[in-house]
Amino acid sequence: MLIPVDGLMLQSSQIMCDESAMTGEADAIKKDTFEKCMRTKHEKEADMNKTTTHKISRKHELPSPILMSGTSIATGEGRMLVLMVGDNSCLGDIISKLKSRPEVTPLQSKLETIATDIGKMGTYVALLTVHVLLIRFLIEGLILRNVDLFGGETPIKDGEEAQP
Repeated sequence: MLIPVDGLMLQSSQIMCDESAMTGEADAIKKDTFEKCMRTKHEKEADMNKTTTHKISRKHELPSPILMSGTSIATGEGRMLVLMVGDNSCLGDIISKLKSRPEVTPLQSKLETIATDIGKMGTYVALLTVHVLLIRFLIEGLILRNVDLFGGETPIKDGEEAQP
């Protein structure tokens, strides 16, 4: 069973957790409640104080009360209190660090500035062209009397002269 969130063991029954996805270690790790883990730790420390020659025989001799997201339960069953979810969990933290954030290079910023300037220049030229064509239309219309600006004017027909 894959663990989707980080949590703390509240109740356990012989839980062994495969944390190879997070730590790279192939050994299953025993999980137990916090109280039992602390009791086991104090017992081991007391034994080590009595005999100085005693060493911990296995790397994971002490159980752990923490379940990490992205790991799986190998054996056992239990209940846990959810502590972290989503981007705040162990797996979410790793995934967020792996996401690449594209940085804007100096070349990209210069090209963006040039593109903005070209866009502005194109707009100015288009507006100037519209105004020049509008003025040309009005002047030609007044000269040929095709445009009736002030009202009451009659257009010049072929063969007639303009009347003052």
